[in-house]
Amino acid sequence: MIRLLQGVRSFLAWIRSRAFAVGMLSVAMACVVVFTAQRTNAVYIRDGEEVTLKFTVKQEQEVEDILSQYGIVTMAYDSVDFSGFSGKMAEINIERAYPVSITVDGATREIMILGLTVAELLEEQNITLGEEDMMNYPLSYFMEENDHLVIQRVTYTRRIEEEVIPYESDYRQTPLLRDGKVKTFVYGEDGLRKYQYIQRTVDGVVHEEELESVWVDTEPVTETGLVGARVPVSELDFDVPMEDGVPVNYSMIISNAVATGYSARYGAGTASGLRAKVGHVAVNPEIIPYGSKLYITSADGEFVYGYAIAADTGTGLMANVIDVDLFYETYYESCLNGRKYVDIYVLDE
Repeated sequence: MIRLLQGVRSFLAWIRSRAFAVGMLSVAMACVVVFTAQRTNAVYIRDGEEVTLKFTVKQEQEVEDILSQYGIVTMAYDSVDFSGFSGKMAEINIERAYPVSITVDGATREIMILGLTVAELLEEQNITLGEEDMMNYPLSYFMEENDHLVIQRVTYTRRIEEEVIPYESDYRQTPLLRDGKVKTFVYGEDGLRKYQYIQRTVDGVVHEEELESVWVDTEPVTETGLVGARVPVSELDFDVPMEDGVPVNYSMIISNAVATGYSARYGAGTASGLRAKVGHVAVNPEIIPYGSKLYITSADGEFVYGYAIAADTGTGLMANVIDVDLFYETYYESCLNGRKYVDIYVLDE
């Protein structure tokens, strides 16, 4: 009995001892560790190149809560991949968005992206490329951090330049008008020539320009008429010696002959078969045979028809009403001629 009492006293003393308290605390902590270990889950967080291991006791947590628990901040363009816990393990993969810049249509902007090709970036930003537009990266290129995509708008436009074509003047000199007097038949009008250029512009700035075509839009109208001058009507020249304005050698002269004027359509024929033109005159072939070379002038030299060839005839000539009918290029000139008195020199052959 005494031994039993001694044993009880010893046990009670041990319970009250420091060693017992430490032992009990150790047991309690071991139980807590075992309990906590049974409920703790491991989370691997891959943030770019950095990998960390974190622990959580909740399996139902949202990924945002887990990241927030450990002070990990993500942005809107970052990619966070979390498929949940498998057993006591989970993995969170974070891919960080990075900045790139785009210059297009005169403006530059910076955006955050994650693993996009140029084509995908354009689609995301609603940027449409024209057929001729240029870029500094191909469509298949994956944009990297701080890359700067530059899009240059290329267009082809046409422009037209106009050039005035000055009209020309064709005034024939004639002794039928007094010196210096002008008679205009057709008034001149300027023409218009057009040049079409094709321009290549890059972002609104012309880089190249080529002449594509040239055409005359409006033909100029030549001004025609007469101007008075002391010159022969005919441009024929038989190179005959002259003295005081008349031939030196001739076979016959018809003085004070009646001369009228006439005209005909261009290319008309004559009685002799020659073409009607200035210098070919109508005569009475019984007096002046066809083909005769003539020189016709007024006695005072105020009017000079000049050298001529007997080529045609007419009713008035055959009736000896007139002696010579002078051919003119226009009806107006034939009217100006009226009725003149001239000397007709029939030249030696």
